[in-house]
Amino acid sequence: MKTVIRFYAGLGLLWCLGITSVAAQTQQPAPTFTLSGSITDAEDGEVLIGATVQVEGTTLGTTTNAYGFYSITLAQPLVTLRVSYIGYEAITREMDLRERERVDFQLAPEVLAFEGVVVTADRYELQEEVRSTRMGATRLEPGEITAIPTIGGEADLIKVATMLPGVTTGNEGTTGMFVRGGADDQNLVILDEAVVYNVGHLFGFFSVFNTDAINDVEVTKGAFPVQQGGRLSSILDVRMKEGSSERITARGGIGLLTSRLTVDGPIGDKVSFMVAGRRTYIDQVFRWAGIQIPYYFYDLNGKLNYRISPNDRLFFSTYFGDDVLSLPELNEEEEEELEGDLDFGFNLGNFTSTLRWNHVYPSGKLFSNLTLHQTRFKYDIFGEFVDNSLLIKSQIQDLGFKGDWEYFSDPENTYVFGGQTVYHQFRPNVIRTAGDINDVVASQEGERLNTTEWAVYAGNERAFGEALKVDYGLRYTGAFVSGRSFSGAEPRIALRYLLNEDTSVKASYSVMRQYMHRVSSSSIALPTDLWYPVTRRVKPQVSNQVSMGVTQALNKLGASLTLEGYYKSLDNITEFREGASLILNDNFENELLQGSGRSYGMEVLLRRRTGRWTGWLAYTLSKTDRQFDELNNANRYPAKFDRRHAFTLVSMAELTPKVTFSTVWSYMSGARFTPQTGQFLMPDPTLTSVELVPVFSERNGVALSPTHRLDISFIIRSGATRWWGGEWQIGAYNFYNRASPFRVAIENNGVTYQYVQQGLFGFIPFFSYNFNINR
Repeated sequence: MKTVIRFYAGLGLLWCLGITSVAAQTQQPAPTFTLSGSITDAEDGEVLIGATVQVEGTTLGTTTNAYGFYSITLAQPLVTLRVSYIGYEAITREMDLRERERVDFQLAPEVLAFEGVVVTADRYELQEEVRSTRMGATRLEPGEITAIPTIGGEADLIKVATMLPGVTTGNEGTTGMFVRGGADDQNLVILDEAVVYNVGHLFGFFSVFNTDAINDVEVTKGAFPVQQGGRLSSILDVRMKEGSSERITARGGIGLLTSRLTVDGPIGDKVSFMVAGRRTYIDQVFRWAGIQIPYYFYDLNGKLNYRISPNDRLFFSTYFGDDVLSLPELNEEEEEELEGDLDFGFNLGNFTSTLRWNHVYPSGKLFSNLTLHQTRFKYDIFGEFVDNSLLIKSQIQDLGFKGDWEYFSDPENTYVFGGQTVYHQFRPNVIRTAGDINDVVASQEGERLNTTEWAVYAGNERAFGEALKVDYGLRYTGAFVSGRSFSGAEPRIALRYLLNEDTSVKASYSVMRQYMHRVSSSSIALPTDLWYPVTRRVKPQVSNQVSMGVTQALNKLGASLTLEGYYKSLDNITEFREGASLILNDNFENELLQGSGRSYGMEVLLRRRTGRWTGWLAYTLSKTDRQFDELNNANRYPAKFDRRHAFTLVSMAELTPKVTFSTVWSYMSGARFTPQTGQFLMPDPTLTSVELVPVFSERNGVALSPTHRLDISFIIRSGATRWWGGEWQIGAYNFYNRASPFRVAIENNGVTYQYVQQGLFGFIPFFSYNFNINR
């Protein structure tokens, strides 16, 4: 099957290249009038990513890139342009392209009409989704993320992403994402171009992303852009706010578990800044209740934006976050009971920094972005007891450079090309011991593993008439590890065919390669998880994905409907052998197995993004399995997070100008596990006693019970003044108190043994106060 997929994908790519060659020989001379610029929010100057520039009366148009830049080249000098973005008031302007080469547009947020006509998305905005070649890509806006209720009332983009079709979560409350059958470590998460290796605080219960600091989020599950790679299953692209260029603003919130504050604004005429901080006070809240929980986390986001000239911008952004656990000091009686001091804890930290330069070349058609980025993820686990000490450390550090170019030849023909290189430094499981424990666990520095990963790419999006549009490209990647080189091609192609102005059919094929994996001894994001590169024995992971779908604009509802089917094969994926020893192990190669997997399914997304009522309905029907020669008698078995059905209904309604009501109802088939089905007596090798030998089912042979949950939230806005605005958010997680299975345990009921599904969270109310200050 995989060979057939590759064969037909190769034919499709060659076919597109052939058509491109013929079209290049017969095309008319290039148009001579080019208009370019940026599109921003009129209130704070933040760029609008994916805004549309449309030539009225035609199908010609373009959208802004990830930096809010657009370029459109036309044959006629006199045109009427319509500039629009979901949730903003559109602008229509007559233009003479002979007089102007650059125009920057500012769009004002739309105001809902509570009496009379309700503002809804118009056909131009809905048709942009129909005309696009993108598949399996969804953009999330900070306003949506903030309004959707999550555990503790803390806005969490990772949890919101798991409400999309094709994306499922791991255990209850965690930030794990399993996308179209892939593992959690097969998701590329980037913050302003820098990779984020650990996306969770508090063992994964909270996301590391502060929503107040975010401008744009895009989740991609299929039809991967040729510019991005390095993981098999998905791309979560997070962009920070650039800082208001109009005035100093501040916003923040005080909740049950965390507080946060964000300040941004201009520094002179050419510089703007943004600083956002957040800290939890779980330790302080429980201390008032007489419970010692010596844990807290904090994070800090910062960004500078320097407008050197109309054609040059320089950005510097950084993120720093830390999880800290330290047992409290013991009193004298406790120390005497333990016959010595006891100290235990860990530090878990993320750090990223990015320096970027945007440049628009004199023609207005060529845009470049050069990026220098750094990432560090580390953890330290320490313990001291009766003159013994133990320290376990692990770290991965990246230093990378990336160059991207976009050439907007004309509205029907865009080229992209570029390359990148990243130098990885892995330091897994450094162990240092002192005292008697050194006889049991010896100190070891761990092997230093250095890897250089690189990629080059080129692609072209071209329209062939009004109906057919093709986005194709080739990405070639590789890695140098311990004197060995790995490399391979990653072709990408996506096609869109318009049946009519409101309906299109789409198809895509993508190859992805991954040159590292995460070694984890648990389904929860514990601080003992670490990243490990490919080696002489562990080959790069590879995925091949083909998908087809239909996109329909529902103009009367102001909504869009997408139906997609996909098939994905996974090669060289990793799993632990039976009885693997993971604790204090610095050589995981001997414990890893490599095999294959596959995932296929159907996804439905009905979404409305503007008006008094917004939200979406998402449904996924899927199947995911694995096959390893050394596991389950070499037979295929369900993946641990193979959830056959997943359904989510997200609703946000503006009840009055001051009250918003949000609900989330979700249903998901249970995760899989391998139960013990019995046991038998067997003599030991000395024939002096007998041992109980457990009997297990097939691997992951049983599913836990389905889970479903209702979360609700009210946002009540208080009276606003010219410079102050505030709102209360009141709601509940798991409103009807149905705890979802978190783990299974074996209990004796007096007659026999039985498995019991243990839940984690019941009904959890929450409230917070959010505010914003404008000066």
